[in-house]
Amino acid sequence: MYIQNLQPGMVETMSYVTVMADKTGRLVLKVLDIEGRIAKTMEANVNEGKQQLELNLSDLVSGRYVMNAFSGGNFIKSIRFVKQ
Repeated sequence: MYIQNLQPGMVETMSYVTVMADKTGRLVLKVLDIEGRIAKTMEANVNEGKQQLELNLSDLVSGRYVMNAFSGGNFIKSIRFVKQ
């Protein structure tokens, strides 16, 4: 599974992540605040192929975050973003 990007990088309420998957699986996204605490955890079932997942980040307070993506317990990618 491959995470292409997070759009937009300056998030207000909604954001989108583009995922490329070689097989069906479960994607876990953990959003960490600047101090490393888990601010939010999201899970999604991902189908084979390319897809765009909608992420509701409206419940986060303004600041800088890191989103870590995992599939099958394996780390995939870390993406930094700013919540406005």
